[in-house]
Amino acid sequence: MKCAIGLGLLCCLAAFEAKAGCTVAGVASPASYGPISSTLVRTAAQSTSSSNAGLTCTAGGISLLGEAYFKATITSSNSGMVGPTGDVIAYTIYASNSIAKPITRGQAFDFSSNGLLGATAPSMIPLYFTTAANNVAAGVYTETLNVRWDWSYCTGLGVLGICLGYDTGSNKISTLTVSMTVANDCTISAPSISFGSAPVVSAFSTVSQTVSVNCTKGSAYTVGLGDGTHPVSVGGRRQMMSGGNYLAYDIFQSAGTTRWGSVGAARRASSTAEVNPGNGLGSGSQIFNYNARIYTDQATPPAGTYTDSVVLDVSF
Repeated sequence: MKCAIGLGLLCCLAAFEAKAGCTVAGVASPASYGPISSTLVRTAAQSTSSSNAGLTCTAGGISLLGEAYFKATITSSNSGMVGPTGDVIAYTIYASNSIAKPITRGQAFDFSSNGLLGATAPSMIPLYFTTAANNVAAGVYTETLNVRWDWSYCTGLGVLGICLGYDTGSNKISTLTVSMTVANDCTISAPSISFGSAPVVSAFSTVSQTVSVNCTKGSAYTVGLGDGTHPVSVGGRRQMMSGGNYLAYDIFQSAGTTRWGSVGAARRASSTAEVNPGNGLGSGSQIFNYNARIYTDQATPPAGTYTDSVVLDVSF
């Protein structure tokens, strides 16, 4: 009778026992934002994640509520991702893919007590990263985080819910790299040019307008204007067309007579802007003045609505 009871108890223990264990990798899965335009980095939050922040546990571990903990303490020598010019991209670390569980640097965050784990030990724990709006120069931005892991949980239950053993770990460090590549970008405002109407070419007035360009902080760039859809093959004048007839015109830099073109010295450098000359500001526009004129040394073509399309491009 005693032997039968002893064998029954042994079977019971074997049926409920589950062995498991956790380990910490020296290098965790990186979190990369990939290439993102500076305009998006400056105007909108960007998000990414790491699939595994370093802690990996064997399936089957039983996490006793109120007793188990899986704590991550994240520290770094920086306050965000640092770029080639010293600019910093700030971001917040989250324990879930919502903003409900932010992690404060330097403070232990327990994934178990925050309700982010189930009844068993996690196979791995991800982290999530969301930037603030940052006006920064182009380049590769990185930060290396030190993630300290401390954990303790029950690895198996016997009769009456008695824990048969624990898996614990303390001060196990994993490093995690967070990175973003910021690409040069611009926003451009270039209103259409309208000469109005006139009976002869000599009666058209000069049109003076501006092009507004907002490019990546610290970027040196040039702005070019294409030759239009119907350029003159000899002499390079631009032309508007109506049916089979042409009306020659051109666009000149500032208020002068230097033609604004798309090649070499005909382009305008950011340093020649009339407003905010120099490299790009990111958070502010640079203004380029121009004047457009109908050539008066041509015969007046037949009446009609003459149009052309000119491409404005920015090159870094």
